[in-house]
Amino acid sequence: MTRFYKGLWLVFITIFALSCSDDDESLPLPTADFALDQAVVEVGVPVLFDNRSLNAARYEWVVGEGSDPITDISPSITFETPGTVTVTLTAFTQDEQSISTSQDITVRQRALRALFVNNFPVLNSTGTTWDPDEAGVDSLADVIIALRPEGSQDAERLLLTPLVNNAQAPLFFTLNSQGDSFILTDETWDLSVEDFDGDDLNNATGDDFELMVGFGFNPVDAPTIKSDDGMSGIISIVIPIGDPPNQQLLDIDLTFELE
Repeated sequence: MTRFYKGLWLVFITIFALSCSDDDESLPLPTADFALDQAVVEVGVPVLFDNRSLNAARYEWVVGEGSDPITDISPSITFETPGTVTVTLTAFTQDEQSISTSQDITVRQRALRALFVNNFPVLNSTGTTWDPDEAGVDSLADVIIALRPEGSQDAERLLLTPLVNNAQAPLFFTLNSQGDSFILTDETWDLSVEDFDGDDLNNATGDDFELMVGFGFNPVDAPTIKSDDGMSGIISIVIPIGDPPNQQLLDIDLTFELE
């Protein structure tokens, strides 16, 4: 009987020792790694962060200083401001071992470079026609493009003027604004095509402009074709004007570069 209890005790000790050994053994360390689904990041355009970590049970992403962690495996992140931001991924095992990796992400924004009017209606919604000669000065363009954020009351609104004084598409417009660049922000903008009836564009008043076509659009969400390197592109805007069978198209391209 004594031998029986002694053998039973040895079995218990062995099981206990093996149990303690398993509890003390740590899980394999995780690896932390991620990549972006696009080479160029810009304001307002979602970016998928592809999580390539191994041996992890959960994750925390920190985007910039002081931000709350994101716990998605591979989050989609939209940046609202340009600049450089540090993104840190921490991978955790089930027993809370962790490892982190960081990348500095450059967020760019769209700067308007030029605007092409490929086609515009001959008449506006009230039946008014263009009057290319009323300005009376060959150096002044009769067709004016006004572009500004929706609801902006800024007197220094951007005016784009064509290089030729006529009302025939296509027209090429250059920037007539102060500053080194004109940023197309991720918000609704107003774009209007107007007939200039004054005789001095530099001293124009509101009565000198007659609205032909106006509409709102977001220059980041609008249909866009980008260059191979993603650093420039064309925003395409096609708006039907009027009803069939007299429906016409307003066709405008805005070219931009990321900076």
